[in-house]
This record gives sequence, C-alpha cells and structure tokens, in this order.
Amino acid sequence: MSETKSFSYSFQGNGDEQAAVNLTNCDREPIRIPGSIQAHGFLLGLDHRGDRPRVLLASENVPEYLGIPLDRVLGRELHEFLPSEIAASFAEAETVSDAGIESPRFCGTVELSSQQFHGVSHWTGGLRILEFEKVTPAADGRDLNTIIADFVTGLERCREEEELWQTITRQVRQLTGFDRVLFYCFDENGHGNVLAEERNDRLPSYLGLRFPASDIPRQARELYVLNRVRIIPDVEYRPSPLVSADPSFDPSRLDLSFSMLRSVSPIHREYMRNMRTHSSMSVSIVMDGRLWGLISAHHREAKMVPYLVRSACDILGRILATQLAAFHKAREMEHAIQLQSVHRRLLTYMAAGENYIDGLANHADELCALTGARGAAIIVGERCVCLRQTPPQKDVLALSNWLTDRLQNSIFVTHELGSLFPVSEGLRTHASGVLALSLSKIHRMHVLWFRPEMVQTVHWAGEPAKAQEVVDGVLQIHPRQSFASWKETVRGKSEPWKAVEVESARDFRNAVLEIVLKKAEELADMAFELEVANKELEAFSYSVSHDLRAPFRHISGFAELLLANENERLSERGRRHLATIAESAQYAGMLVDSLLNFSRLSRSPLEMKPVDMRLLVEDVWRDILKQEALEQKVLFEAAAMPVVQTDLNLMRQVWWNLLSNAVKYSRKKDPAIIRVGFERKNEELVFSVHDNGIGFENEYAHKLFGVFQRLHRQEEFEGIGIGLANVRRIITRMGGRTWAEGRPQQGASFSFSLPASAEVTGNGATTKNKSTKHESI
Repeated sequence: MSETKSFSYSFQGNGDEQAAVNLTNCDREPIRIPGSIQAHGFLLGLDHRGDRPRVLLASENVPEYLGIPLDRVLGRELHEFLPSEIAASFAEAETVSDAGIESPRFCGTVELSSQQFHGVSHWTGGLRILEFEKVTPAADGRDLNTIIADFVTGLERCREEEELWQTITRQVRQLTGFDRVLFYCFDENGHGNVLAEERNDRLPSYLGLRFPASDIPRQARELYVLNRVRIIPDVEYRPSPLVSADPSFDPSRLDLSFSMLRSVSPIHREYMRNMRTHSSMSVSIVMDGRLWGLISAHHREAKMVPYLVRSACDILGRILATQLAAFHKAREMEHAIQLQSVHRRLLTYMAAGENYIDGLANHADELCALTGARGAAIIVGERCVCLRQTPPQKDVLALSNWLTDRLQNSIFVTHELGSLFPVSEGLRTHASGVLALSLSKIHRMHVLWFRPEMVQTVHWAGEPAKAQEVVDGVLQIHPRQSFASWKETVRGKSEPWKAVEVESARDFRNAVLEIVLKKAEELADMAFELEVANKELEAFSYSVSHDLRAPFRHISGFAELLLANENERLSERGRRHLATIAESAQYAGMLVDSLLNFSRLSRSPLEMKPVDMRLLVEDVWRDILKQEALEQKVLFEAAAMPVVQTDLNLMRQVWWNLLSNAVKYSRKKDPAIIRVGFERKNEELVFSVHDNGIGFENEYAHKLFGVFQRLHRQEEFEGIGIGLANVRRIITRMGGRTWAEGRPQQGASFSFSLPASAEVTGNGATTKNKSTKHESI
C-alpha cells in the first residue's frame, strides 16, 4: 500500500464521554457546520432583513475569484461588486420555507472576471446562500436531455434488478469520466455491499466487497438523504473559512447541509487518501425516505464534474430509485400473494378440524411455508408439537418459557437469537432465526417458526475497524489505511425475516383469533342450547323412569301371585310364560332404576374433598371380593397413586364399575390378572385398569361408554350396559375424559383422567405411596 500522511482527529469530551470512548464518537462530528467551504467555488450569504439585501457572510476565497478585497464584499449590496444585470438576477427575494431551510435551486450560468460559474441558491439560518462554482467541460459531450431519455429507455428494457444496477453504474461513469464507479446498497446493519462496478485499471476492484457501517456515520447518512449529490473535486484542497460582517454572527454555527461547496470532514479526507483517491462523487439512492444505497465514484487525480452533470446523475438516481421500488414492490406483492394462498389453506384446515392445533400440525409444510421457515413448533401449555427442522423439544419449551414475557404486541422476531437468549448447539443450528406468535394473553399458546444458522464468509474492503487510541484523555481516531480484501466468517445468524413474512404471520394470528372467537361464540350458543335440551331430557327421563317403576313392579308382582295361586291349574307351558314375564318385568325394572340413577348423576351436586385414590381402590377391591364368589385365582396389583380433590361417593362408583367389569370379563382366565395403573401426562392425572380377560375389537371401543351398550351377549356376561356410561358421566363432570383399548382374548384397558390441578399437595396429604399386590382365590 502506498505511504499515507500522518493524521489524527481528536475528540475532546467531558469525563463521561472520555470514559466511554468508542467509534460512535464519529457520529457526533459536526459535519453540518464545518464553518468553511471547499476551494472549487465561493459563497455569499445575503441578509434580507433590511430594505436591501446585503452580504452578511462570505467565504475567504472570494478575492481569488472576483479579484476584489473581501472588505469590498462584506456588508455591501450585490450590485456594488457584481455586474448590474447579474446582481439584479441574484438579488431577487425568494420565499423562505417554514423550516428556514430548503434544497438548492439552480440560478443559471454567469460570467465573472472572464470565468464562467454555475450559480446555486438556497436558504438556511435566515440567510439566502449564493454559491458560485467554476464551470468545467463535461466528460460526455452529448446533450443531457438525450442522455436521460436514453437512460430511461435502457431501464425499461431491464427485466432483472441486477441489470438496473449495472445500467446506472455504466451510465454515471460515462457521464462523469471517473476511474471507478460503484453501486452499493446498505443491509439491515448499515453495512454497504458493492453490487455493481464500472472501472478502468487505475483503481482496484471492490465488486462483491462489504464496507462497514462505521465508514458512513449516522449524521452523514442523514445528510445523504437531505442533499443527494456530493462532490469532492480535490482531497488536498485548502478549506476557505466563512467570514461574517457582523461580529455577533458566528459563521461556524451556520447549517450548510444543502451547500454544494460544504467543507469535508478531516476524517473523510484521510479516508480518501488511504483509498488512493483524490476526488470523489456520490449520488444517493433514497427509497421511502430511507437511504437505500449509494452510487460512489472515485478518481486517482483531482477531477471536477460540472453542476449540471451532477444534477443529471441525481435525476438518473431518482429514476433508478423509482424503478427499484417498483421491482421490490412487485416482488413483495408476488411473495405476499403466495403467502396469502398458504394462509387460506391453513385456515381451511383449521376450520374443518375439531382441534385447530391438529389442523396445523397435520400440515407442517404449509405452516413452514407461511413464513419461509425450515421448522415450526406449536406449544399449548406443556404440550409441544415440533415439525420439520427444529431444536430438541426441551430447548423449544425453554425458549417458549423465555418468550412468554417478551412477546410484545404478541409477536417476536429475530435472526440472531444467540445475541438475546443463551443458545445450545441445537438451538443455534436449527433456530438462529425465530419468529414467534402468541395466540392467547391468558394461556401459553405459542406458534414458533425457525430458521437455521447461515454461516457466511464476508469479504470486507479492509478490516472493518478504525484505529483508535486515547492520549491524555482525548480519543484519537485514525481512518482505515488498508482496503485489501479481508475475510470474516459470520456465525449465529439466519437469513433475516422479510417484512412481508412477518406481516403474513401477524395476519395469520389475527385470523386464528377470529376463528377461535367465532368457534367460542358457536360453542357458547350450542352449550346454551344443549343445557336447555339436557335439562328437558333429564326431567323427561327422570319422570319416565319414576312413572315406569310402578307398572313394572305390578307386572312382576301379579305374575308371581298368579304362579303361586294358580300354579296347579296352569299348564307347563303357561308356567314358563309367566316365569318369563316376571323375569322380564324385573329386568325392565332394573333398567328403569339404572336409568333413574344415571339421570341423578348429573343432577346431584358434587361434594369435593381430598381422597387418597390408592386407599379407595383397595377398599373397593375388598368389597368386590366379599360380593363375588371367585372360582379362579386372581392376581391384583395397584400402583402408587396421589391424593386428589374429588367426590368420594361418585369416585367409588367409578372404581366399582371398572374393577367389577375387570373381574367379570376375566373370569375365564386362570389366573386372572388385574392391574391398576397411574401416571402424570402433560397436565393430566391418568388412572387405568388393565385385565387379561376376553377383550374386544378396538374399532368398537367408542360404543362401550354409551347407555345400554354391550359388546357381549347377556347369556355370557350378566349386566345391563350402563356402568361405563355412569363412569363417563362422572368423570366428565370432574373435568376429565375416558377411553378404552382392547384386543380379543388378550384383555382390555379402561382409563380415565382428571385435571392435574385436582392433585392435593401439602397440608399433611401425601402424593407418594407404595404400590400394593393381592392374590385372591
């Protein structure tokens, strides 16, 4: 690298600032108010407060261009030192904008002291600023209107964004004649990525390299939006200070944001020297009020580009920005349409299913496509469903717990999770990027999308740091001296989530909530209607059951009397008929009594209290052994079970029905094996009774819990088929569920659950007890 001049820029701050010296101090450099201008023109500041505008401010280099002393300019009217026709044209008063500052206006080409100047005017700080820039010939001799028209025609032929970049880069270099012209955009972190380049061999290529955000400090970016064209014809210029005719007016505080001659930051001048460029020009690409990118031109020697050519480049940049915005919006619109199609399909699956979570889980591809993710997870309470490429379930649940308090506005987005949450290897590999939604403000109901780590090798235009040191409490910053390609491997980040993808997730959340709300309203209406119908049905069944009991008793009683009193006069056939009538009436009476009891189960209030389930099971089992005359060997085992809050009498009925059924349907086995099990699953307490009896076909399991439903003939196994219906009604009232599994001749398993909240802990109640085993003959 060529030798560079020794240079440093000092920042003197208070104690706090010196204690925290870092590169952000560049952001506080006062580049808007340098108090001086570059040397390729001169500046006048007119004060319009009096009857006649007078020169309140002038650059020190006025004598070099006008050939008259500065004291003959300051405090004077324009016509006193400029030709009358020129003074008249420039002295016209113009309206000041509400902000007291406005963008420059071209005032024409004038001849002063045998030299031609372009005149530009703008307002700032209550002054009308006149800038005069020496005219130089353009590199491209064609008419500028023709150039712009040809450029627009060329843009219209472009079908890809890359063609736009290359077209503008080639056109700007042709117009200006610079050695190198770069086109680059800024990423989400403010780093500049070189997308296109046109150059000769006098300067090295920067195509594909990245410039760190610190190269263009915050306030410089703001200026690039306000004043879109910047020219530095000669980095070695001697700044010309601004001089005031009024001692009370400090020219070093004048805002020169819109000045085309504004002096350059010392740090930036050294930066240019280190790049081996003696002149530069930049054109801002602004979209939606944001600095999207730059066209940056460089030359080995001093080089001036005329104001009108720079203005043409600005027009080209604005046209390009419009075309780029159209490309981006078209691409976003196409992407949004695709996501909306996925959105509609997912909503259809959810609305059609009984459980909307299963509706999502059964269509993992569409759920991932909704945000362009590689994996997704659905968390409801402690239930976690992981789909496609995701971290381990325990890591997903830990992340969901962490997100619970951080889902602002019910959505969370990051493409570098490791900077916010301590990540394991599984998280970093599969979930460096996370997009999360909350579907409830009361319960934990999260949908998480994941993107894997995207390991990148970034080629920087030199190591992305400025040299810095503190000398006597003063920060000294030295611009980068090397722009040779420097590689860095970036880990822990995923591909960023696009705005359209985040919006797609947000719209999906709103639609899901609408579906849930609609279903909740429908269920509320159905619940009300069912409640009314159930009350009517219960009243009807109770009335019918109660009214039928007497007739059946009469039939049974009179049949028995007839048999007793008229037995000798009846034929054998008549006696059999009367016996059948009596038995049928008794059985019908039992059905009516069972139906009446079944109706009472939903009418009687629950009396909830702590019940030790193991002790209750053992007590019920002893009662069954006393009642049943068992002819075979029975092995009985009960697992340790907790104390639960329940209705003792109703729970006794549950265990009686389940255990007596197990005994009944295992009577042909020797030994009969009956096991009572317990386990905690998610947010449920699950109890079960297993036997090795006759079993059943699983496809008929749903019939078992219906009223008077049987899978075996009464001749084989006694009963009326209402015991399991009672079990289901009791457990449903306690907030649980019931189910059964079986295989013919290989036994059956009947299970029920209670909410985990029913478990009693503390206050002397124990949730741990030993399992028990009994062997009965």
